[in-house]
Amino acid sequence: AGRRKPALPVNLQNIHSVLVIRPDRLGDVVLSTPVYPSIKKSMPEVRLTVLVDRVYMGILKDNPFIDEVIPLDREKPWRALRQLRKTHFDLAFTLNKKFSATASLLNFFSRAALSVGYSHEESEWIHDIQVPVAPEPRHETQNNLELLRAIGIEETSDAPQIHFNDEEIQKVDALILDRRTHPERPLVLIKPGTRIGEWGWGLKNFQTVTELLLETALAEVFIICGPDEETMSESFLAPLKYKPVLLPVLPIKELARAIQQADILFCNHTGIMHLASAAQTPLLVIFKHGEIPRWGPVNTRSIVLEERNNETLTPKSVIENIQHLIQS
Repeated sequence: AGRRKPALPVNLQNIHSVLVIRPDRLGDVVLSTPVYPSIKKSMPEVRLTVLVDRVYMGILKDNPFIDEVIPLDREKPWRALRQLRKTHFDLAFTLNKKFSATASLLNFFSRAALSVGYSHEESEWIHDIQVPVAPEPRHETQNNLELLRAIGIEETSDAPQIHFNDEEIQKVDALILDRRTHPERPLVLIKPGTRIGEWGWGLKNFQTVTELLLETALAEVFIICGPDEETMSESFLAPLKYKPVLLPVLPIKELARAIQQADILFCNHTGIMHLASAAQTPLLVIFKHGEIPRWGPVNTRSIVLEERNNETLTPKSVIENIQHLIQS
């Protein structure tokens, strides 16, 4: 049997503490950021706590709409549970549109007075307000905000955002300035790696694009990489006649600032792509998997190229699209 059905819309004046749960990957956390100002617009005095994977909690640092971040350590989950039990939450949101046992159980253990999530058989005993899963594709930012609208929060912010502090800005801007040799050219950041190999465009194609951009002086190119990608990135550069700059592995927010300082980000469909949406940096992205209406770029000029189950996308086509973004 499901839980009790509270009267809607919820009386927001009775809400003093809110928990938002999104213990997922990088892109999921970035795309959750419109939720926080949306909650504070309707409930400016509420205490807002967010629970995310500890690896990605840095994204939310300095966010003026968040009062507390609880990190989930997958190897020591009891720490997060202990923190949840210290606080009385009037309201908790599980943002996952697709059922997540982890997120649902965290909501349950929070003991929130009122629980909101998407309607799934597995979690109907947890959520008081269950939002039907819409069959039509909708961007993940809107999937998240739909849970807020379900309780009567109508004025929402749609744009993903990352908030930088002065130290991060000064450090990253100095790093980029120090490595630029052609500041008169557009700066293109390229992220060739991807978490799962078959989800990525061929590395040789990325190498060809990199060399063409440098050889034709169309752009200055920096290569960015994530943790554990340093060896791949060095082998990526080794055979190139024209060498781009390889940026060191940066903390997530510093990487987002580097993307914000670039003219274009070119990458596969990965979590890094969503940093460009938050930084409002023009983006060229290749989708080999995933739903574009749900996971595509938002909040910035972008071109999405698809290559599904084949190898038909050419470096020449990518260069033409980069030129289009530069000219526009």
